[in-house]
Amino acid sequence: MRALKLFLLFLLIAPICSSQTGYLFVKKGIKKVLALTLGDPIHVKTKTGLHLQGTITGFRNDTVFIDRQPLKESNIRFVILKERPKKKFPDTKTVLAIAAGSALTAAGLTLSKQLDPGPAALTGLVIGFGPLTIKHFGGRLLRAILRKKYTIGKRFRVQILDLSIPGMRGF
Repeated sequence: MRALKLFLLFLLIAPICSSQTGYLFVKKGIKKVLALTLGDPIHVKTKTGLHLQGTITGFRNDTVFIDRQPLKESNIRFVILKERPKKKFPDTKTVLAIAAGSALTAAGLTLSKQLDPGPAALTGLVIGFGPLTIKHFGGRLLRAILRKKYTIGKRFRVQILDLSIPGMRGF
């Protein structure tokens, strides 16, 4: 009897639930490089030069709705990515703690007679400040290399996959 009640409950809830909504894919060949769904923020530039920035509110066939404004897939020229925030250099307290650790490392290497004082100090500095330097300047280099937008039509294309149930559209 309990199983029957549970089965009936699932039958009543099933029409209300939607398992998947839809996707907007940016593809390079057959490889997906970006996947967006309902509620994701998006910034696009159309072929007419209009910038649309907002939230994806729906999909219908080959149209994406950005803040309830329809935009056909064929009118998208660029998909612009959100700019990542810059990472700040550590504060003076952290730098002083790293310097103290480097000095302790150099002192330990010198006292244990593994290295002379000159190379030990250099080793301590490399161990302490090496990862910090690589993270800071490597991040700036990577930031200059990373893609800021996808140009649709040359290498990339947009594909809209609408998985919603045809009578259950909410826009």
